[in-house]
This record gives sequence, C-alpha cells and structure tokens, in this order.
Amino acid sequence: MILRFAALNFRSFRGRGEISYISTSRKDSPDWRFQSQHAPHGVLPLVGVWGANASGKTNLLAALLETRRLVRSSFTDLEPDQKVPWVPWRMTYDPQHPAGAELDIALTDDTRVHFGFRVDEGGIQEEWLYRYQGRRRQVLYHRQRAEEQPWYFGPALKGQRHQIAEATRDNCLFLSTAAQHNNATLLPIFRAIVDGIRPERRIELRGSPLFAKDEALLSEDFRPTLLRLLAAADLGISDVRVEEFEVNAPRDAPGIEEIFRPEFLAELRRTVPEKKLTRLCFLRGASDQGAWELPPEMESRGTNVLMARLADIMRVLKAGQLLVLDEIDTSLHPDLCAEIVGLFTDPRSNPHGAQLLFSTHDRSLLRALRTDEVMLLDRDRDGESHARPASDYKGLRTRDDLRAAHEQGRIRGVPVMGDMCGALESDSSIGS
Repeated sequence: MILRFAALNFRSFRGRGEISYISTSRKDSPDWRFQSQHAPHGVLPLVGVWGANASGKTNLLAALLETRRLVRSSFTDLEPDQKVPWVPWRMTYDPQHPAGAELDIALTDDTRVHFGFRVDEGGIQEEWLYRYQGRRRQVLYHRQRAEEQPWYFGPALKGQRHQIAEATRDNCLFLSTAAQHNNATLLPIFRAIVDGIRPERRIELRGSPLFAKDEALLSEDFRPTLLRLLAAADLGISDVRVEEFEVNAPRDAPGIEEIFRPEFLAELRRTVPEKKLTRLCFLRGASDQGAWELPPEMESRGTNVLMARLADIMRVLKAGQLLVLDEIDTSLHPDLCAEIVGLFTDPRSNPHGAQLLFSTHDRSLLRALRTDEVMLLDRDRDGESHARPASDYKGLRTRDDLRAAHEQGRIRGVPVMGDMCGALESDSSIGS
C-alpha cells in the first residue's frame, strides 16, 4: 500500500506537494481503514483532490505517474543524451527549490520502504532507498552525484551492486537499472511501484472503449457481478454481449520508427498489443419481450466512460493496487461517482487493500469521504500551487463541516469568481 507521496518542484508546484494515506485519529465516516503497524490509526483507502481550474490537481497526480514512469523505464526508454523528463516550475531548475519525488510504501505488515530522488539539468542528482523493518532503518543504497564517492551500498543490498552502478547513466534511476538486471533485493520494490500504481485508461469522449480479450471485466466468472453493477447504476441494461473489434493500429506501419520517438512507440505497442480487441454491446428490455441493443458507438458517453472506469476499478480491486483517476466525474452522475468511491471504502468490495487517488470538482463527493481523505489545492498570484489536507483546518470535525466550509469558500479548493457577465458588458462585438 502507498503510505505517502511528495512531489517537489514539478510543473505548478515550486515547493512541495504531498499526498498522505496515513489516517488521523479523527472519528469520522466512513470509518473503515486498512490496519497497519506502519500507521497507528490505519491507512486510508483513498484520497480525493479538490481545487479550482488550473490549481494543480492534474499536476499532482501526474507527478506520481511520472515517478512511476521513471522507475519503470528510465533505463530502457531514455537515450543516453536525453534529459530526464521532469518539468520544473516555469520550466527552469532552481537550486533553491530542489526537484524530485519521495515515496513511502508498505511492502508487508512489518516492512516499508522510503524511495526518493532529486533531478536537475544534469540528470539524477541524488537517489536513495531505505528499508524499515519495525523501527530499524537499513540503507539499501544512496547515490549523490556531487560526492567524490557517489555511491554507497548498505550490507542489506546483495548482488552485483557496482556493476549495476556502472551501467546506470546520469539520466536514469538506479532502481530502474537494477530491475533490468534482475536484482533480487530491489525487484520486489520495483514491482511495488510499477505494478502497484496503475494509471487510468485513456477516456475517449467519442466512440466505445476497447478492451483486451483477457480483461477481467469481460470474463464469464465476473458476468453476474457486472450485471448487478449495471443494475445498481440504473442504466436500463438487462444483459451484455461481447464482440470482437478489428483495430487498424499504426503500431507496425512501414517507416513508423522514423516518424515517432522510441518511447512513444513503446507506449503505443504496450497499450495496443494486438489488432483484435473487444467491446461491449448492451441489451435492454426483457428477453421475453424482445430485447434490443444500440450499436456501441451510439451508446451515451456516460455509459462508455463508466465501462472504462469499471474495467480499471475491477483490475485494481482484484490485485490490491492504487488507481489514479483524473477528473473522476467526467460524464458521470454525482451519485454514480459516490458509488464508485464507495467501492474502495467498503471492506466487502475491497478485501485486498486497493487504493484510489482521484481529482474532481464535484462538491457532493465531500459527503462520501473523511476529512483526512480530502486534499485541497489552490494557487497564489504567481500561479504556484499549494496543497493542504482538509484535516489540517481547525473546526472541520466532520464531513458536514467540511462541505459547508467548502460551499462558503472558507477553505482552499474553491475558485474566487469575478463578474463574467460584467466583463462582457462593454464589448461592442457582442452587440447591444
């Protein structure tokens, strides 16, 4: 499980933007949390991020996914002379504001790890990985580019440490290199980050979502559950049919290597692994009265978005992973969003410790979260983003207090609106 993540000097965050899944001692609903010796009051199953447009919500989520991507593929996908793809504040690195990320993960009931790195124009400036078993800290490795001896390896890190360090370029993470060399100590930590953090699938606002043939959402074993979920969503769907769909993907087109960058092609071939995918067709009406169906491309945008969301959610609930959803309320009714959130906060649907990180503008969802599960963002006059958990505000003891304060604009995460009608009043191009 993810315990904490912090991004430093990334996009609109000049300083530190932090997300914590460590629960406070507050008694609030929903009161169910994961029990862990790494957190005295438990680990939260989800965190929701609220803020005005351009407040930095997407950037905070993107920082976590960019950290995952650097761990997964900085060794394999970056060219030797390519810069580390970390975008600092105003596109310029500032020595007064270090850039990078930190991540705390509970690997087992008694083991957690703290991973972090710093990046600048020259590449990876610093990188470290500590392992905690109980209160005892073990330094697995520490990398400091400016030191005369840039590498330190703790006795707990076994294997070909120095050989892997020699193969680690300035623009890639040691953890990424070590995983490609099958280091037995670091490979489980690599997997906890790369497999444990799952980005959402791309939401298409036109057309129906496409799925791989082995998607859990489409399995016959899951079919009764899917039909119950669709019935609970009140979409009027009585049955589901799966059909094969031919994809004209450009993944193997002649000369494609000369057009696109290698890392883009690698992502394309990963996300479109085959030309024959599947899609869902929905039947409506009772079978004895003549059920009927629309072509998938004519289904409502909300129905198609829900299917994409459910596919992602079922995958992480089954595997106990963290799902990152930007704008969870895209084309979905607020009550339906609340039900999706509830899948993570109920032990009946989340027995394996899955977690959710999402952003939203939907104020009604504040009713579904604890105050320590709400992160509020705003930006100052320079455009710098700042993040603060709602539980830090005095006087917000419950979700009702939080929603009232949010509606009244007494806390962060609310736009300060001007008079848009008045701004157009004197524009002669609109007419009198």
